[in-house]
Amino acid sequence: MRLTRKTRELVLEIASIIIGSILILSFYTDNLLLFSLFLIILMIVMKFWFKKRDIHFFFIGAIIGTIGEIICTNFGVWKYANPTFLGIPIWLPLAWGLASVLIKRIVETLSR
Repeated sequence: MRLTRKTRELVLEIASIIIGSILILSFYTDNLLLFSLFLIILMIVMKFWFKKRDIHFFFIGAIIGTIGEIICTNFGVWKYANPTFLGIPIWLPLAWGLASVLIKRIVETLSR
C-alpha cells in the first residue's frame, strides 16, 4: 500500500513532534546539550524542509512562547527543573519556534 503525499507529510510532522518531545524528556537536565541538539535540528530543517514563510512562524513562535514562559515562571504558575535564565531553560525558545512551525505545517497539511 502506497501512502499519499499528504499522509507522508503528516507522519513526518507528527514524528518531528514526538522526536522533539523525546529529546526534551531525555536531556532536559543538560541545557547546553539540548540547546545544541535543537540548534542542529533547526539548521537541518531550515536547509532541507522549511519554506520561506516558516522562518517568520519560527521567530514569532519563539518570541511569543518565550515571553509567555518567562511571565508564567516569574509569577509562579510553574517552574522548570533546570532553568538557565529568567526562569526558563536556554533551549526553550528553539523548542517553541520549532513547535510553532510544526503546528502550522500540520494545519496546512490537514487543510489540503
